[in-house]
Amino acid sequence: MIKIQKHRADQMTPLERRTAIREGRDYDRVPCVPFMGEFKCQLTGVSVWDFWHDPQKMADVEIAAFNRYGYDRIVIGPNTRGITEALGGKFIYPEKGLPYAGEPFLGDGRGEGAGKPADGYGLLDEMEAVDAGKHERIRTFAGEAEILAGEAGGIVPIEISIGGPFTIASNLRGVEVLLRDLRKCPDKVHRLLRLITDSQKSCIDMAAEYGFGTAMADPVANPALIGPKMYEKFVYPYTKELTDYAIAKTGERVSLHMCGKTYSIWKYLCRYELNELSLDNIIDLERAVQELGDKIPIAGNVDPVEIVMNGSREEIFRAVRDCIETGKNAGKGYVLATGCDVPDTTDPVQIDWLMGAARSFGK
Repeated sequence: MIKIQKHRADQMTPLERRTAIREGRDYDRVPCVPFMGEFKCQLTGVSVWDFWHDPQKMADVEIAAFNRYGYDRIVIGPNTRGITEALGGKFIYPEKGLPYAGEPFLGDGRGEGAGKPADGYGLLDEMEAVDAGKHERIRTFAGEAEILAGEAGGIVPIEISIGGPFTIASNLRGVEVLLRDLRKCPDKVHRLLRLITDSQKSCIDMAAEYGFGTAMADPVANPALIGPKMYEKFVYPYTKELTDYAIAKTGERVSLHMCGKTYSIWKYLCRYELNELSLDNIIDLERAVQELGDKIPIAGNVDPVEIVMNGSREEIFRAVRDCIETGKNAGKGYVLATGCDVPDTTDPVQIDWLMGAARSFGK
């Protein structure tokens, strides 16, 4: 078992840093959370399959990555992928590369017959919300949570990611078909989202059991895909329910990441109970600080590809400095973060440079 350690370049542990910020005391540097996903596997040689299925190896990967970089939060599954699978969906785990969704579980033609419609929604009659305390797929992540609660809980905040309800729905139904359904059969979409939301709430219960917070990401709920009116109707009510439920159950607000140009839905994002709103790198951070910074904490938004993956040390330092200079004006607080997941083929030294820049400019 790899033992977790405070990073040698930091004066505080991430947990001490978070506590100092919340209490209005001095702290050593700006919090920094690079989103890395499967990138972390290359630090230990653990396969992507094991990263999603072996609790001990899952925990080892998280601890190894934290020990090297010393970032400010560990986020584990089930995530969108695990909850999709628990509800009957399928993901393919290739030997090389990232997992990808298989044939939609609720695709057209599934469950047809015996008086059931051919649109796949007939299977909902046989489905129940996931019970995180019993479901084998979710218990895999509970195993990892139990290990990390003992090994890392006193050093670094840990969150359980529950994905996003609309993105899980798109995995089960298929993105294009789901977008069509918003107008063709909205009642059936709401029924599916109700099932998903109840499953996510059970995963929040699991987070509370281990003293963890909650993270969410809902990339398919991007207004570029569905528009603000559909966001208000099909995403906002369920996300609001989940963020309210999370703080009531865990005592911690949700860390939410949203992909794409989200300007048109900022008025909804401000209504959630958020620990932070993480913004895509295509978002103007200065505008976000001006319009959102006095309402919710902001996280962002170094470009994960052009800067983190492909940039030189100087370019990474410059981008980090610019983000910190802008973000420090956010009234509710700022976290340095990448604008999305760092690609899994990124050279690990690039993250060393990112964290080094956070320590240099974020004091």
